[in-house]
Amino acid sequence: MSDTDELRDLVDRWVEGWSISRSAQASREGSGAGSSAGSNGAWLVEVAAATRLRERVVADPSVAELRRLVAATSDPATWLSIVGELDDGLLGTLKPLEPVTHAERMMTTTLSRRPTSDQVILEMDGRVAHARVEIGGRVAARGQAVVVGRHAVIDRISTEPEFRRRGLGRLVMAGLENRAVAGGATIGLLFASVDGRRLYDGLGWREVAPLVTYRGRRAAGG
Repeated sequence: MSDTDELRDLVDRWVEGWSISRSAQASREGSGAGSSAGSNGAWLVEVAAATRLRERVVADPSVAELRRLVAATSDPATWLSIVGELDDGLLGTLKPLEPVTHAERMMTTTLSRRPTSDQVILEMDGRVAHARVEIGGRVAARGQAVVVGRHAVIDRISTEPEFRRRGLGRLVMAGLENRAVAGGATIGLLFASVDGRRLYDGLGWREVAPLVTYRGRRAAGG
């Protein structure tokens, strides 16, 4: 398997887990029902969130594919996320759009059981594992994960500002990783912000590829 094929496979697994985690519908554009998820087209995820209605996700697109996706990203409620290195030609293709994020990274790790704490409350909602730490009756840190085959997609890791620097994020991650291992997962997968990478680096996660996200521009005067 080439590096490009491996990256696309990881993105496929992430989209599958992320869409389950967010209760969103995901489909391969231009693919009929039952089509292989191993094709090279973009994913369309109906996010229906406060920030956007839909998001397309693609790994290592060609210039022609990226031009098509840019043309389809016609309003601020439509986002386009590209995973992989972008050369000058690809970056130029994105100029009609408005940047949303530019410093996130896909990260992965080999999962293993970690020491945890009875502070971590674990609950299942269908396929989604939820972990949280409560302090004084408040949720201080939380996160969730979905097992997709041998991959565990980690999502929505957060710690409330007043509870940061106490190691609570590590506790949440340990609870989710242990639950994922119990569910048969061997590889962890997530997208990390600049702040989040400090936590994941310390836990032994490694960077796989950059992620940039754009959206359609607002109409002039809008």
